[in-house]
Amino acid sequence: MRIQDELKKKLEESYPYKTELHAHTKPASTCSDVVSEDAVKLYKNLGYDSLTIANHFTYEYFYKRINTHDVKTSVDFYLRDYYRACEAGAKEGLNIILAAELRFNNQNGNDYLLYGIEPENLYDIFTMLQGTLEEFYKAYCDETKLLVQAHPFRNGQIIMPPETVDAYESLNLHPNHNQRPALAARYAKSVGKPFLAGTDFHEYGHEGLSAIRTKTPILTSHDVVKAVHENDYILESDGLLIIP
Repeated sequence: MRIQDELKKKLEESYPYKTELHAHTKPASTCSDVVSEDAVKLYKNLGYDSLTIANHFTYEYFYKRINTHDVKTSVDFYLRDYYRACEAGAKEGLNIILAAELRFNNQNGNDYLLYGIEPENLYDIFTMLQGTLEEFYKAYCDETKLLVQAHPFRNGQIIMPPETVDAYESLNLHPNHNQRPALAARYAKSVGKPFLAGTDFHEYGHEGLSAIRTKTPILTSHDVVKAVHENDYILESDGLLIIP
């Protein structure tokens, strides 16, 4: 066995649990072609242990989808995909993690992945979407949360300063965008912030392009926060292991 193959095997054995951190389902995300039940089956078949449902959670997006800005109606609609995934995950043996991809429309077109939340938290978060990232981070984020700027070097995105986010999704594997992952990873390192990887899954055939690998299984959104805050994880992209 080559030295590099032996090292890869040891890393895989040390960090055996695979989690997708960024997946979209429909109808909560209209840009996705995949229903929750199918997403669960796809990731289970690929050998993942956990799947994060991180649908778009944006004030104006709800109006386009269901023609309302009512808090309860909007959040209840959003959570249906997550609960459907949980039901399918229980049958298939796949852990389902809740996250939300936020956007503060009155500020810019950036997206932010929020981990460390429970379903009931989304009702309060919804009321904060018309503010700014800085206001949200100051009012809501603490050591129990993880706010990650998604695909920060994608065209049209504004790279936000490190004091307003906890990490950067430097390795976003959405195939229809130029993510500039090397620049994004280098930037995260230069400002002393962790960087993460996410498939940004939307379509059949696009599943499982990245993962976070951990020593213990990711069972809840809070476990994602813990792993990143403790800097005890590695990343995987198309079978290649990355030590962040």
